[in-house]
Amino acid sequence: MQQSQSYIKTEKKCERQHDQGSNKLIAICLNPHCDKRLMCCFCYQDYHSDHVKDVKTISQIQQLCKDSIAKFDKLQLTIILQQKADQFKSVVQNINEQLEKLLQFYIHDIQQLYSMLEDLADSFVILQQGNINQFTNEQCELLATFHDERVLDNIEEITNFIGQRMGIQDLVKISNDLNEKIKFLDINEILEKNIYNEQLKNFIQSHEIKYDWIQPEFLLTRSPDVNKIVYPNEDFYIGEIKKDKKFGRGLLFNKTAQTYQYGVFREDNFVWGQQLIVDQKKRYWIKQGKWVNGKIEGRGIHAQFKGEYYQGDLKNDIREGFGIMRYTTGDEYQGQWKMGLFNGKGLYKYANGDEYEGDYVQDRKEGIGSYQYKNGELYVGQFKCGLRHGSAIVKFPNGDIYTGEYLNDKKEGSGVYKYINDNIFEGTYKDGQRDGQGIFTDVVNGIREIGEFVQGKQHGEHMVFKLLKNKPYCINVYDNGKLVNKKSL
Repeated sequence: MQQSQSYIKTEKKCERQHDQGSNKLIAICLNPHCDKRLMCCFCYQDYHSDHVKDVKTISQIQQLCKDSIAKFDKLQLTIILQQKADQFKSVVQNINEQLEKLLQFYIHDIQQLYSMLEDLADSFVILQQGNINQFTNEQCELLATFHDERVLDNIEEITNFIGQRMGIQDLVKISNDLNEKIKFLDINEILEKNIYNEQLKNFIQSHEIKYDWIQPEFLLTRSPDVNKIVYPNEDFYIGEIKKDKKFGRGLLFNKTAQTYQYGVFREDNFVWGQQLIVDQKKRYWIKQGKWVNGKIEGRGIHAQFKGEYYQGDLKNDIREGFGIMRYTTGDEYQGQWKMGLFNGKGLYKYANGDEYEGDYVQDRKEGIGSYQYKNGELYVGQFKCGLRHGSAIVKFPNGDIYTGEYLNDKKEGSGVYKYINDNIFEGTYKDGQRDGQGIFTDVVNGIREIGEFVQGKQHGEHMVFKLLKNKPYCINVYDNGKLVNKKSL
């Protein structure tokens, strides 16, 4: 290829930053995974053979854009898209008064269709503008896509297919007669009429069903037929049906127990959604998730009336995996669960301001963790059976630091206590107090004492050294922490 051929002069350099000609781009690789997309004449000479199927010269790209724009005009895609948009607007206007109630029905589908058509139109804008020297990987993929003439030739067919796939015609039909039927599924109105306990009613209204959790299989479980079924015991079902069976979204209400199932039904079975139930202790719960044989599997919610709230993974309706629990005390746990118990890594925030982060085994702190107290004290180390136990480092609110052993939540064994003024105690602890042989280094006064401690106090003879000296210069005699005698050496 000769340098005299068409090129684009730009501040953007070729991928290999050649010294000469790198700002004169003469070819582009339409493969979005290629790491040599922008080519100067030197690049083209070196790499053309490796990318012969995907490399297009600037002239070819310009011709491609002209051809694409010609096809765009010929197919009058703008008119097609506008017709679709007008059709959607008409549908939305027909059901405008029911928009909020229809959120759980078809509005999400309309929004998805709008988005798809907008992306389709944007791709042609890129072709019209022809800003080849500034195109991104995404634009490169679009160019590669529209290089296929079959896509351009069948664009009207594609838009019609999208419309059919998203159920536009069904939506038009449903919107015409849904206003009356949708009143059946006004959950707030149903609860207002059928739940007698005002506090329970408020509890239900504060835990609206989370449709953003729904799996695709249940999102597509729908039926345009809506009806109300009243059973002999005064229980009733309001919602979508198919061949006289509960199928799609609906609510099954138990009049006597004051409980309900609200969500998605399939072949008369409740498969996804929210249940209000009463346990053996007569406590009300709201539970939401995917239901298999009457139990939640996967992500779900357990919310107790006037009680705890759990959101996370469930297995056989038992907390298993990762989840968040909020207690009525104000405490909160975030972390791993097994068989309904804390197990694995977790973070527990106490209502009083304390925080623990670390390992759990069967609901108890076990392993490595850190405990931050509200007063500023920080413990980092080992735990056993819920207590501080093993090696640890503790920083106290005044800046002092202890490094050593703990036993049953108290200092026990060897330890080093460093004061904020750099004084240091090294020795043994028992039941949380200094007990046994110890060395106290008084950096401020330049001395070191070595002797016995009993229940946290000096006792007996302590040898006193000047710092950096190997021989003691006196002996201090203590009785239960009091200095009773001093012997010079």
